[in-house]
Amino acid sequence: MDISAEFYYKDFDSTQKSILRLKQNLYSLKQASYNWSELLKAGLIGIGYKQSCIDLYLYIKDNIICVAYVDDTQFFTSDDSLIDKEISKLKASGFDLTVRGE
Repeated sequence: MDISAEFYYKDFDSTQKSILRLKQNLYSLKQASYNWSELLKAGLIGIGYKQSCIDLYLYIKDNIICVAYVDDTQFFTSDDSLIDKEISKLKASGFDLTVRGE
């Protein structure tokens, strides 16, 4: 599943003599990935997942395991209907999701 990140590209005129304050993340900034992982963490914890102490990109809820890598997540469970419910919860919490495969 691919989660659309809120990263943007913007070309700036290098001859400008003003200072610009960023109101959103730029993909090339060092902290953009950190900000994205914090947003994803808050979203997953908000729907009941617990973050692993060993791997910070591993989240567990009941018998569902969620693994995140950058803006891709994978859900593992023995019951496929649980995955559909979790995707619905993430969509309801404001994430733009694209399911790519099973």
